[in-house]
Amino acid sequence: DSEEGGGERRVAQDARGKTRQRSGQAGGMPRRAGFAVRMGLGYVKSLSEERDWRRMEAARAERPFASLVDFSRRTGLDDRVLRRLAEAGAFGTLEGRRRAALWEAQGLGAASETPLPIAPAEPRPDFEPLSEFQTIDWDYHFSAHSTRGHPLAPLREALAAQKLPDARTVAAMPDGRAVRYAGLVICRQRPGTASGVTFMTLEDETGFVNVVIWKQVFDDYAVLARTASFLGVSGKLQAESGVVHVMADALWAPAIPTRPPTAGSRDFH
Repeated sequence: DSEEGGGERRVAQDARGKTRQRSGQAGGMPRRAGFAVRMGLGYVKSLSEERDWRRMEAARAERPFASLVDFSRRTGLDDRVLRRLAEAGAFGTLEGRRRAALWEAQGLGAASETPLPIAPAEPRPDFEPLSEFQTIDWDYHFSAHSTRGHPLAPLREALAAQKLPDARTVAAMPDGRAVRYAGLVICRQRPGTASGVTFMTLEDETGFVNVVIWKQVFDDYAVLARTASFLGVSGKLQAESGVVHVMADALWAPAIPTRPPTAGSRDFH
């Protein structure tokens, strides 16, 4: 089940804290079984510190949450916030599957207004768990990152079927090799001293690929060059002293049916 295991954000244990590591050893030591990176729920979009986080922290300080109903009653959060937390995977210790948590959260905002036990109005549907890609996609949509994996990892088989290598493979190629590569754009730079040359950094689940785009190539593919978040590039490899660049001849939109989520790029012009 791709919705279970390490990386889930848990409101029952950690309502808002910054990113932190857990392991049997001090930070910087080798990993052991049970190591995890836990992302604070402060990353979840559209939640307010004054209106939402302080309520959660105060309620959690009293005792752990026993259920979604208990969480709703003691925090007094409205339905919108409960839905957003469920979508972001915050209720992983209370309800392991996000679709089930989202279904259970519907209407619970009213639970805080009554002290009476709330019985389920209808049997719970048997929801399918999110796939690996769906889990990462939901993470990016609701918190702009994922601890579950890189967006391209679930798509690697489809990319490999088109003979598109990953970044690690590109880095090992010899100088002068013709290459086609597709990755997420994380940075665009056009320094004023570079005579119109644009530098891009693309990434996938294995690393980064640096791309050099001459002004004429950039102008030929201006819309893609300026706006694409998932970009294909064709060109020749320039490898010297361990530094590898793809000198772009053409840019293109990768032809895969599912578009990967991204957190956007940092662009400097």
